[in-house]
Amino acid sequence: MLARMLQLRIASLVLVAVAPVAAQTKALDPTVGACTRKDEFAARQTEIDARIVALTGAATADDKARLGAAIAEEFGHCERIENLIRYREPDLRHVFLPLLAADHWPIRARALYGLKMVGDAQVALAVAAALDDPDPRVRELAASCLGRLAADTAALAARLEREDDDCVRATIEAAIATVESATKPYRPWQETLVGPAGARRVEWAWTVRGPTSFNDYDARTVETPTATGFHWPISWYDGSLFAPVPRRSFGAGGNHAGEDMAWFREGTSVFAVTDGLVRMVQGAGGNWGFLVLVEHRLEDGRYFCALYGHLGFDILVRPGDVVRAGQKLGTVGLSCSVENGGYGAHLHFGIGDNPFRKPQGLARGARLGFDYEGERVQAPITDFLYMPDRPDEYGFPGLGVRVQVPDGPSLDLHVGNVKMAQQVSWITGYVDGCRGWLDPRSFLEPRIAPRDRDR
Repeated sequence: MLARMLQLRIASLVLVAVAPVAAQTKALDPTVGACTRKDEFAARQTEIDARIVALTGAATADDKARLGAAIAEEFGHCERIENLIRYREPDLRHVFLPLLAADHWPIRARALYGLKMVGDAQVALAVAAALDDPDPRVRELAASCLGRLAADTAALAARLEREDDDCVRATIEAAIATVESATKPYRPWQETLVGPAGARRVEWAWTVRGPTSFNDYDARTVETPTATGFHWPISWYDGSLFAPVPRRSFGAGGNHAGEDMAWFREGTSVFAVTDGLVRMVQGAGGNWGFLVLVEHRLEDGRYFCALYGHLGFDILVRPGDVVRAGQKLGTVGLSCSVENGGYGAHLHFGIGDNPFRKPQGLARGARLGFDYEGERVQAPITDFLYMPDRPDEYGFPGLGVRVQVPDGPSLDLHVGNVKMAQQVSWITGYVDGCRGWLDPRSFLEPRIAPRDRDR
């Protein structure tokens, strides 16, 4: 019952990145953004359906290879590749394999995303060759693809020995763990497919509403590790395929409580920004799509939470997992799909200035009224804390706030029982004045090693 209350509460509260920005902003790269233009995209999808049906219905392997190469040449080197990566027919490998030789790195990366979704062991050798691509963003996609398709880890291990890019290394490590583990990804998910027989593809969706398919969290432990190092949440943090670089989206319009990045980079790896404890994993169905929230604690005891929204289904962590800085958590989800909440593919990354659970409506700096030495006083909240020795009626550690009495001491106050849905009501993409949220870039940049700041 409690989990269902939390699920419905968050579904009603969270709003996310303004997806129409993608459609309204002229793309810097002509191969991206078509998916946000619904009518044009749908007409193009219908046109391509007939070609895919011919491909999947071809009688021989040679015919399939010939037709696949023709489709790749006609549709794969422009924005129509956003149509192609939605298909889930195995014969689409004949389209994506030729595109591994494309001159433009986003095309090669999308081809690898496509192979990850439709390929099998037959394409592993070609994908392994992409581990030597000159662009680390392509090598990263190749590693993710092999993590899903490969039967062994030899190619991944060999690349790991000579890889010097931290994001690629972390993706390779996650791919090796995925191949060797029978328990990942976490909570596998089935996409909804539409289209004619022989050309089945992911259903187009925009700003998805409603309850999520699951909403799992672990809130009873307070043993969050101390942060010992910091990492960007994604490679090419300041890069963009459709807007000026760098693009600053935190606080846009006065209320966007996070940064939107990695636009139209489906399948790109997402990493933990520092050591922490996974508190929540949300499934598809709401406008966040798949979401991961990790709680962190700084050396001075101050908590903050990192929120990763609009992810794909292949989540690699579960609530209660301890993660390290730079560890892969999941990937960016498919554009305009239920999987990512119905937006152009991107990562919404936010930093909440508080632990995972906190009293509803309160933020650091807010003034709180309480009794002190027989008088009613008001004092600003300087911190939030857990009180394990004061559990609430649900068995969760109690919630507390630290206040600074005017001309007096610092006090820790227990706030009493608060329903779980109210404790996590701060999880939202839009907050007036971004109250309770920190600018991710300004927070991370001074904490990241100088050699990594330009990544």
